[in-house]
Amino acid sequence: MKIFCLLVVLFQLSACTLDVELKPLNSSAIFNDGNSKVWLVDHLWIKERDYVHPDRNKKDIITFYASGRCSVQKLNTFGDERGDVVDYKVIDKKILILSGKGKVWKFKITKLTEDNIELTPMKGTSFKYIMNLVPITEP
Repeated sequence: MKIFCLLVVLFQLSACTLDVELKPLNSSAIFNDGNSKVWLVDHLWIKERDYVHPDRNKKDIITFYASGRCSVQKLNTFGDERGDVVDYKVIDKKILILSGKGKVWKFKITKLTEDNIELTPMKGTSFKYIMNLVPITEP
């Protein structure tokens, strides 16, 4: 009788998951929230020296779209210009690859929170800055 009860319980537990469809996790959603998201390039470091423009309006922004494309432009041109458009791909929430215009930049995602992403260039990439992205805030 104990074996029968155990089999019934196991059957009921497995029946709960038979109808569930598993979908792969979209790791690029960390950049685009499933639609589009604008990130401000808050810092560009090489050996602890920051090369980003001190004027907020002249800092770069990157708009990541759910389509796998992103646009890079100055904040003060947002809405007036399209910016440089490239493709991007996120691999296992660990690597970001930007490609387009004959270049490929690979970054290791070294910090990842809702309001801060740090990207460290990987070996062989021509982009040499450690990039810190933050969401756009009110001026």
